[in-house]
Amino acid sequence: MGSVAEEQVAETVGHRFPGSRMRLEAVVDRMLRDAIGASAPAPDGSAHPLMVFVAAQGGVGIDLDALFSLFHATSADGPMLGEWSMVLDRPLRIGAEYEIRAEVADVVRKDGARTGAFDIATMLIELVGADGRVDARVRTSFVFPRRQR
Repeated sequence: MGSVAEEQVAETVGHRFPGSRMRLEAVVDRMLRDAIGASAPAPDGSAHPLMVFVAAQGGVGIDLDALFSLFHATSADGPMLGEWSMVLDRPLRIGAEYEIRAEVADVVRKDGARTGAFDIATMLIELVGADGRVDARVRTSFVFPRRQR
């Protein structure tokens, strides 16, 4: 998309995503465990901790093209997943339904000697249990190159 003014992306701070409600399905937990070589599902019904990533990324309520568009970019611009971290306050439960809430926390413009200008957009995502408690928090960022064309 060429040149994007820093002010344009700064305006996204505080943007709330539509979010969603998501039920953690046993089959998805089994597929995740198979893919990463993890042990069989726990007998207590807790999901693998990486299900937080699956739910958080899939539950913001928009697809990647819409996410990129919010930050004035397209997939052709080469956006990348930046940092990702999570805090799990209590194990997620297979079969439980979670409300996913997400918002843009920060956008920072940086300038690299070799890469040129790029923006780092940070999102905060919460997984909220049926009792209203936040069970997990995710902090994730995307890097948007701002190459001149």
